[in-house]
Amino acid sequence: MPSDNFTRPDSLKEGTEQLRAKQDELKEIFAVTKEGDGYDYRKLKTLNGKPVNDVEVTEHVHNRLAEINDLGEWVHSQREIKKAHENVNAAVAKETEPVWTPPQPAGASELKGIGEFFVESDAYKNRDSNAVVTMDLDAVGLKTLMTTSAGWAPENIRIPRVELDPQRPIAIADRVPFFTTDQAAVVYMEETTFTNNAAEAAEGAAFGEAALVLTERTSTVRKIAVQIPITDEQLEDVSQVGSYVNQRLSYMIRARLDSQIIAGNGTAPNLEGTNNVTGINSQAKGSDPTPDAVYKGIRACRATGFAEPSAVLVHPNDWQDIRLLRDTNGNYIWGPPSAAAPEQIWGIPVTVSAAVTENTITLGDYAGYAGLYVRRGVDLQVGYTGSQFVEGEKTIRADMRVALVHFRPEAFAKVTGV
Repeated sequence: MPSDNFTRPDSLKEGTEQLRAKQDELKEIFAVTKEGDGYDYRKLKTLNGKPVNDVEVTEHVHNRLAEINDLGEWVHSQREIKKAHENVNAAVAKETEPVWTPPQPAGASELKGIGEFFVESDAYKNRDSNAVVTMDLDAVGLKTLMTTSAGWAPENIRIPRVELDPQRPIAIADRVPFFTTDQAAVVYMEETTFTNNAAEAAEGAAFGEAALVLTERTSTVRKIAVQIPITDEQLEDVSQVGSYVNQRLSYMIRARLDSQIIAGNGTAPNLEGTNNVTGINSQAKGSDPTPDAVYKGIRACRATGFAEPSAVLVHPNDWQDIRLLRDTNGNYIWGPPSAAAPEQIWGIPVTVSAAVTENTITLGDYAGYAGLYVRRGVDLQVGYTGSQFVEGEKTIRADMRVALVHFRPEAFAKVTGV
């Protein structure tokens, strides 16, 4: 089923032309960026006359694949409807009233109808002017009742909709700034010693000596990957299966990235998620109301990290408890059920996602002190493994390479025991 953003063409011809144009555009992008067995989106410098980087090209390709999938489904549906319409018109044009011909005498030179048999019958010849004349005919040919079980079975055409298995939306990665890198690791310097001995000095007195120490830090680029085997027939005989598989594999990669940003344990090949970064603030809820504990986590980021949190990440079950908080008079603190309450707490936007660890609220200045450094965006490839070539199968694989960096751990906090 086309997505909510799908714009319906005015005609099948227009839709077909749009589909072909989008396919041609992707074909040209793939031709320009192909490098060996893979694709390097950095080779495409402009898109629609504007300068682009590889991340923007990756996003553009994904959007085009989704548009082609939606448009392809609509065109396929319209073609099926058109074909069904033509079949119905043909059937109506050829349809005639069934004619039953009575059994004919042996050696008859021409067919006789029921009227001729009646006129020649003894019943008619021996008729009385005041009598009702009848004649029995062997109508065995009309005794078989034509039904759907013993006749022409109705044709049912499957609609093009594919109902996808419900999966959580991608939300966490949107809170972290994206950058590109052409290295295998992100290396940067961290100021690990800052001694400020600035003070007022009398004439001729010695100046206070300061101390600054820098330490090199490294965040290694990690790979997130997935693959699925598929037969030649499935790829060839179902027009939308290719784009469907590509779209789902791409989602799987991005969903895993969402989880890693929060809970990755940092042990290769995992990313180091916020909750496991050494040095972040930790605030236990204890007996505090949850909003109070969250504010204490925000205060810790401000007091120790000198940062202003840009996002609060909450599991849906934990946000439910906050959203339903009421005062002693029974009034909802986050607004009445009839109103669309803002998803924010203490003025900071809240992202509600099942990717967040339940009973733990994560917050911090992601906008200022975190970054996703993309070595390669989601890359889709088709190839053979093992005996697939002789068995008529292929493997579609998808992967991305990315490093996650928390530049200032003190700019983040987790609230536990929620």
